[in-house]
Amino acid sequence: MKKFLLSLFCLVLMAANVSAETYTHTFKSGDLATEGGTVTLSDIEWNATATGYIGWNNNGKGIQIGKAAEVCPSYTLSTSALAECTIKSITVNSSTASGGDAKLTIKVGDKTSDTYELVTGNTAYTFNCSDASGEISISWEATVKAYYISSITIEYTPAAGMVTVAKPEFKTPVAVYADKVQVTAESADQSTVLYYTLDGTEPSYEDYVNETGTTKCSKYYVMYFNLTETTTIKVIAVKTDGDAVFKSAVAEQTYIVSRTMPYIPASDIKSGRKYAIVAADSAATYFYGEKAYGYLPTIAARSANGNYIETVECAGFTFTAVDGGYTIQDELGRYVYRTGTHNSFNYAAEKPAEGAVWSVSTDSEGNAAISCDGYTIHYSTKYETYGCYPAEMITEEHVLPKLYMQREYPTFTVTPAKGSTFSELKSLSVTCEEGIAATSDLKISIQGISTAFEVSQTDSNTLTFTAASPITSFNNMELNVNIAAGDIMLNPEGMNMAIPVPAKYGMRTLVKYNLVGNAPAATIKKITPADGSTVEQLSYVLFTFSYYPTESEDEALQPRLHAEGSDELIAVEYTTMKEDGSGHVGMMEAALKVTEPITANGTYILEVPTGYFRDANGKDIAGVTLKYTVKNDTAIEDIIAGDSNSWTVYSTTGVKILETKEATGLGALKPGIYIINAKKVLVK
Repeated sequence: MKKFLLSLFCLVLMAANVSAETYTHTFKSGDLATEGGTVTLSDIEWNATATGYIGWNNNGKGIQIGKAAEVCPSYTLSTSALAECTIKSITVNSSTASGGDAKLTIKVGDKTSDTYELVTGNTAYTFNCSDASGEISISWEATVKAYYISSITIEYTPAAGMVTVAKPEFKTPVAVYADKVQVTAESADQSTVLYYTLDGTEPSYEDYVNETGTTKCSKYYVMYFNLTETTTIKVIAVKTDGDAVFKSAVAEQTYIVSRTMPYIPASDIKSGRKYAIVAADSAATYFYGEKAYGYLPTIAARSANGNYIETVECAGFTFTAVDGGYTIQDELGRYVYRTGTHNSFNYAAEKPAEGAVWSVSTDSEGNAAISCDGYTIHYSTKYETYGCYPAEMITEEHVLPKLYMQREYPTFTVTPAKGSTFSELKSLSVTCEEGIAATSDLKISIQGISTAFEVSQTDSNTLTFTAASPITSFNNMELNVNIAAGDIMLNPEGMNMAIPVPAKYGMRTLVKYNLVGNAPAATIKKITPADGSTVEQLSYVLFTFSYYPTESEDEALQPRLHAEGSDELIAVEYTTMKEDGSGHVGMMEAALKVTEPITANGTYILEVPTGYFRDANGKDIAGVTLKYTVKNDTAIEDIIAGDSNSWTVYSTTGVKILETKEATGLGALKPGIYIINAKKVLVK
């Protein structure tokens, strides 16, 4: 059985999709023996009954059961190897000797084929068993002469537990990433689809079907664009075949994403502050695996200018003064300590009794000697990582690091504040309490506005930008105030830092405002059909405006369509027909569509309140009251007169209003449209 399952797994893995698989065994000499028992035929184990004679036919008929002088009345081959699969069909190539009377029967679970009368020529007998399951049994019976077995073919769908779907593989290396990372996972089998979670929960195909938790990818690979925080991704590969679902094991990976921070040079240590350990443009970062195994990983440390560097926040190790030196804790608060006699580190949630107190000193060039028990932290240019080495092991490839103290990016204030709404923009200012200055070529621009700005240094902390002429707009619009990256300089602690616009505040955008348009409220230019029109059918009313309108969602402002003299409302809905013009200003057509076109003769009133239509500046458009006459010859039938003995009345929404056997009873109906005896009627 194990041998069969292994081969079946390989067969499924090679398949392009999880559809019906085929098992075929063509018999050869020696496959069966008279004593019966368990036999392996093309990797499936079968049970064979004992019989008096088994031979081999050299004329292509296959295994021979019995002979003229020694008839074998019955013979059976059976297997449970495919009992959990769905069997679609079984084909047996078999025949009988000339003058023989052999018969063949095939059984799958509780389904049995017809009895096939074998002929002398090798013939395929197929049992289409309609997705049966259970033990397979193939039986022969004869009273004279021999019969032959040439081959057996079984078409089946593997059981879910028998299909091996390869676990997806993450293509993006596990590391610490600055600000964002794009992650790719992929399945080796292109017939699968990936399902994933980003919140640490287990991905589930069933959860996806039920629209909870799990996200489906469109293909056999998935890209998580720009993860901006540390995220655990879990993903499975799934292939389906009808109702059968085949799943891989869960692939899991955690990607550490840390924001970029500024670090300034440090010649001494302030207890409780965070410091980056930096050498050769590489900063040490904390261990992100299960174990350290010796060395501190690294990440790039970019030198913004001679006064500070930028690297990830998780490169900051907290140095805390204790007796004999300092403890060093990583971003997760774990203590970094030296282990044994190795040139390595490890970490612990609680402060270890040994190897966790470090001495720190700096030389005139800013190089830091961070040591514990005679072992000093160096950066290895050969291995591009940090180790802890004794003096006798230090060579030219080992470099002492420098220490840089982490600090927040300076905060600044923009006036008017982000998101402000106003009718015109005359000027704005940028303030930083730690000092601010403009470069000589500073430029400020507002998307879509060609207005020059004068830049002035109000004081050491404030820059003011004044527009050559106030900025206004005919329509409402969003203002994106942009500067070139680095054109505004901040100066905390002598850093001479450019405001990091791209990474911290959006691509080149310093601040966003809302500008209120000063255009008058839109007006309705045309109504089709015109007020007072007579039509054969009322399906929609088209409104043409001076410029772009929208509809209000306020229930109190919804339009009302009803038959004259009736309070029963007829359903209408807003729909945009087309836009004629460009930009925010232009001719715009919108319609109130009647859900079910009106064909019943009568007069109809459409009331559109002021405020239902609003223009692009959010201003109310004046409402209208319109009257239409529907007139045609077939819309209303006189059903009150005639031979009817009773009348059943429903509203157009299906509510039963009245049931009467007296025609005079209909006189109690208010004017409106009704369904009377299954016909639409207008009561005036």
